[in-house]
Amino acid sequence: MEMTVMFTIQLLAILLLSQLLGGLAQRIGQCRVVGEITAGILLGPTFLQPLLQSMGVQSSLFAAEHIGWIGTLAELALVLLMFEVGMHIAPDNGRHSRQENQAALKIAAAGLVLPFIAGTIVAWYAHPVLAPSFDQWSFIVFCGIALAVSALPVMIRIVEDLGISDLPAVAVTLRAAVLTDIAGWLALGAVIVFSAFHHDLKLVALFGFCLLLGVASYVALSLQWVERVLARAEADEYPRHLPWVLCYLLASAWITMHLQLHAGIGALLAGAMVSRAPGFASYWNRQIGGFLRIFLLPVFFASAGLKTSLSTASNALELKWLLIFLAAAFVSKFFGAYLGARRSGFSYQDSTLTGALMNTRGLMELVVLSIGLELQLISPTVYSLLVTVALIVTATTTPLVRRVTQRAPRAFARPAIAEKNFN
Repeated sequence: MEMTVMFTIQLLAILLLSQLLGGLAQRIGQCRVVGEITAGILLGPTFLQPLLQSMGVQSSLFAAEHIGWIGTLAELALVLLMFEVGMHIAPDNGRHSRQENQAALKIAAAGLVLPFIAGTIVAWYAHPVLAPSFDQWSFIVFCGIALAVSALPVMIRIVEDLGISDLPAVAVTLRAAVLTDIAGWLALGAVIVFSAFHHDLKLVALFGFCLLLGVASYVALSLQWVERVLARAEADEYPRHLPWVLCYLLASAWITMHLQLHAGIGALLAGAMVSRAPGFASYWNRQIGGFLRIFLLPVFFASAGLKTSLSTASNALELKWLLIFLAAAFVSKFFGAYLGARRSGFSYQDSTLTGALMNTRGLMELVVLSIGLELQLISPTVYSLLVTVALIVTATTTPLVRRVTQRAPRAFARPAIAEKNFN
């Protein structure tokens, strides 16, 4: 009974602070997710516990031994979120022109490779200082991936909030973000496998071959079910299919978890399969999406915040590495995407907009970092530093995008891609 009361109070505190700071973030022109991430960090050991102690109050509200249910709900939020992200990875179906697909590929490649290189270089020098007891190569590659990913759900929210979804450059940028997320999650899966088998190339190759056969069978069976049943279903039949989709989602998450991968990867793959049913994503958003964003995501942010200790203000060494990671993350991602856009024929203004949008981190980086911390690929110190980087970089996105689109609104009325570059 005591644990039930404790859990109820925890949820009340999380949802209340999340709503307050999320609303405040929107009032000052930020994306709501910035306030929600901040709420999670404020509930962690950096702020809440020292504040209560300074007031002479000893509280065990969010003590490590009392947050087991919060962690379980956070895992569920992660699985549902990855499924939702997977549904955004829809097949092209000829909706995009050849020029747009080529541009998206160039932006994704440049916006992925440059931050990955920057992240691995910084991690190479940071490893002996910040994570000497962790496997070096897994740590280095993981940091490169963490700096390379973009937050597609947050990017979509920013685009909708600012009313710029009809701009040609935005459509291509969102497509590039999808490609970036696909590549990032494939790379993360590879790192997890290498780490699980302690870099034994023979075991990794054998496991990879078996996994490839398993995934091929999984995709074939999934597509058969989706295309024969779900894709042909009328909208009024979706309520009957939703429980089966949830079972399919949880089974996929369970299988990948027991393959020494992470449950989120199975959920992502399940979402990609279900994306073949055109109308189901909208139904999911109406039935599950609201509950996920209003209730479960704040719990996920709180869980991430409870593992974040921002001692950097009093630690000059960690502050130095925070600034280094921050500069590497922002500059490499912005200019990588910018250069990819310019190479695709985008104007200066469109390329700047693309660079700003691709720098959105927030949600997806928190997911990646949570997986890395859980699997002991990074140290708690580096986790805290990169969570701070994700929050700061995401906080710059909305003001920067707003400034770019307001400074030269006429520039965005032109087609984003210069046709001459594709002749």
